[in-house]
Amino acid sequence: FNFLLRGPMVAGGENPLGDWLPNNAWNMVQKLVELEDFELLAQNLERDAPNRFKEWFNELTPEDSKLPLDWKRLDQAYFQKLLVIRCLRPDRMAT
Repeated sequence: FNFLLRGPMVAGGENPLGDWLPNNAWNMVQKLVELEDFELLAQNLERDAPNRFKEWFNELTPEDSKLPLDWKRLDQAYFQKLLVIRCLRPDRMAT
């Protein structure tokens, strides 16, 4: 719950997806991977399916779209999907 509210980040890491993913988003992903069930998110973003994640990132309403790879299971665990949205597309979080 604190992650969703505060959006913590790991400072100073190099963003390998800097051509499309903002540094703040990458830094939040680096913090999210410390939580149980999210350990592979950074690897999946960077190595396994960067183009598919970029397509999801560029959706007008990514919260309505399935995440790539096995992350599509988060459609059944919406709170966890909110954590990913908080990292990658914080502009889509309601205020």
